[in-house]
Amino acid sequence: MKILRFTFRLVAAVVVVAGTSGCLTMPVVPGASSAVAELGPVFPGIASYIVVDANDGHVVMAHAANQKRPVASLTKLATAMTVLEYMKHSGGDAGEMMVVPSQIQLLADRGALGFLPGDRLAVRDGLYAAMMASDNAAAETLAVHFGQKLTGAGLGGGNPMAAFVSQMNGLVHRLGMNGTMFVNAHGLEGSGPMGYSTAADVGRLTMAGLRTPGLSFYSSQSQRGITVVRDGAARPILVRNTNVLLGRAGIDGGKTGTTTPAGPCLMITAPRPATVDKRPDGSTVVVPNRLIVVVLGASDRFNQAYTLLMQGWPAYERWRAAGSPVGAGTALGVPAALP
Repeated sequence: MKILRFTFRLVAAVVVVAGTSGCLTMPVVPGASSAVAELGPVFPGIASYIVVDANDGHVVMAHAANQKRPVASLTKLATAMTVLEYMKHSGGDAGEMMVVPSQIQLLADRGALGFLPGDRLAVRDGLYAAMMASDNAAAETLAVHFGQKLTGAGLGGGNPMAAFVSQMNGLVHRLGMNGTMFVNAHGLEGSGPMGYSTAADVGRLTMAGLRTPGLSFYSSQSQRGITVVRDGAARPILVRNTNVLLGRAGIDGGKTGTTTPAGPCLMITAPRPATVDKRPDGSTVVVPNRLIVVVLGASDRFNQAYTLLMQGWPAYERWRAAGSPVGAGTALGVPAALP
């Protein structure tokens, strides 16, 4: 079978990620966010969805995938990626301790783990809490902690949250996610402007996330023990993953999200064994197989996403059997790896 790879010329951008010893200029993927065509049936109870090949970005199925919508806690994918990218470029330590800020008291929903202002926890435990339990206080803590580092480097005008969200939107820009804007690190709606994204852009974000070292590990576990220090005493907390599909049909990652404006949202990803294709010259190439499913505004998100995954595999295999053709609106563009 013919194997197509998408490559992009990287150019210098104005997006900046600050490290503890300076700033790094990051590249942009120009023109990566072309509109996705209607490539599947309308499912009652799903506002928009996409099923995409995680490796080459081929869109297997899609409906209203370009529609801008609030995406609730799917926002935390970008939060975690921003944290991991900062640590990659600054030499950060996942064991570094953070202090839960007092501003979590302003959140309409702090989350189920019961963090209190003044609690201390490691960055890695904050990532587990945000990605597995979808804890909003954990996401806020990560944003403030790393936002303070950014403001210390002269970014964000002295506002740690603004500095961090700016980096999230810098990530969006570099990935060509032209239908996305984040306004906070957790995805809750407040009295100000509402953040938004699209099913296609969440697919792009997930593709990049799968190439971000460490991110999959934080979302692939069904449960994990973390430690919070409160009033000088270490307190164990068991974090359970809100993605109930983990382990079913090979599903090994994902992210849940729900708010009233967004409705129930879900991203899942699952691999199948790699296949070996023969090239015209007689050589062979190993092709990894992995699908991403994103559903937004879904009335029964777990069953609906699972159904789309089960329907997506045969459609993906038909596309591969046809020689992996590329048509207008049938491919997402993302870099092979975040720089």
